[in-house]
Amino acid sequence: MAVRTEIAPETVVRRVAGFGLAGSGSLLVVEPLDRRAWASVLDRVSEERILGLAAAAVHAGTVAVTEEQRTALLERHREAMLVALILERTLLGLTDRLRAGGVAAVVLKGPAVAHTVYRDPAWRQFGDIDLLVRTEDLRAACRVLVAEGLRRRVPEPRPGFDERFGKGVEFGSDGLIEVDLHRTLALGPFGLWIDPGELIDHAVGFSLAGSELQRLDRAGQFLHACMHAVLGSRRPRLLPLRDVAQLAEDDEVDWDLVDDRAERWTVGAVLVRAVRTASRALGWTPPPRADELVARVPVTRRQQRALAAYAEGSGAGIARAVATTQAIPGLAAKTSYLRALLLPDHAFLAARAGAGLRPSYVRRWITPAKRRLGQG
Repeated sequence: MAVRTEIAPETVVRRVAGFGLAGSGSLLVVEPLDRRAWASVLDRVSEERILGLAAAAVHAGTVAVTEEQRTALLERHREAMLVALILERTLLGLTDRLRAGGVAAVVLKGPAVAHTVYRDPAWRQFGDIDLLVRTEDLRAACRVLVAEGLRRRVPEPRPGFDERFGKGVEFGSDGLIEVDLHRTLALGPFGLWIDPGELIDHAVGFSLAGSELQRLDRAGQFLHACMHAVLGSRRPRLLPLRDVAQLAEDDEVDWDLVDDRAERWTVGAVLVRAVRTASRALGWTPPPRADELVARVPVTRRQQRALAAYAEGSGAGIARAVATTQAIPGLAAKTSYLRALLLPDHAFLAARAGAGLRPSYVRRWITPAKRRLGQG
């Protein structure tokens, strides 16, 4: 059905994010948007990393554009795909080095989803590399990445924190390369409640440029997409939400296994919020099996409280720290976690302080406390 071109740019962006989904309907803009509206759409699809979906929607005639607008979009998409190719080449080298060092790595998100879930890999943009390794292999994997010229972004708060309480380690270079080395799928309580070792045990192969790599099975990919969509940032981003919808429509998903893991790992609240948020944001109708699971998966008060803590902020925020402390079993482990957060090593404090600021234990907690109480 044709719609007037006065449609809000944000609406166009959201429907572009849902382009090609079976239940999302269609949006047809029969005339190009004016220059200002198009500039807003182009900036938003770039920010949301859905340039590939926008290019596909334009190619399909779903959104009419001028030649100038088409050229601008395709140029941005071309640049994004060049970044993806560089990252994929880096990924192949890193997985070879890790394998040689005795470390099994599972590719998360990015190319593992683009090349196995999406109709066209060019639809699924990504800007970094995410790898999952076993907790006991984390140190060895870090040494391999350092030997490859990558640098750790932030030191761990105290020795042993990464393996016991952390999500993983972020590495980067002076160029485009960013590598997130995971030992679990999320920060905080939900990352502690899942069993990443089980995910690695059930990893499956996929081919990239003639090389065989490992990815999560479809149930694991779906649960990870849900976690990334609603735990990754304060405002859910459109690309992770699209991943949730794209995976929910994939015939390979074993919904009984999703149900089993969601209950055992107490992540039902995450799954429910992710599917419902994706449905609202993308104008998408979830398939019956996903709808059924959302309707029956157990969601406890404990999960709801933990999920609320993620909305309070990120990183070492007070609400997240409290929720994580409650999720850690044993008084000694809780004490170690709190000590690392309250009294981290000086190198960590300096890295977190920011440019031009002196490291301060007081500033680390008083400022967020004031914000939480509405005093700062």
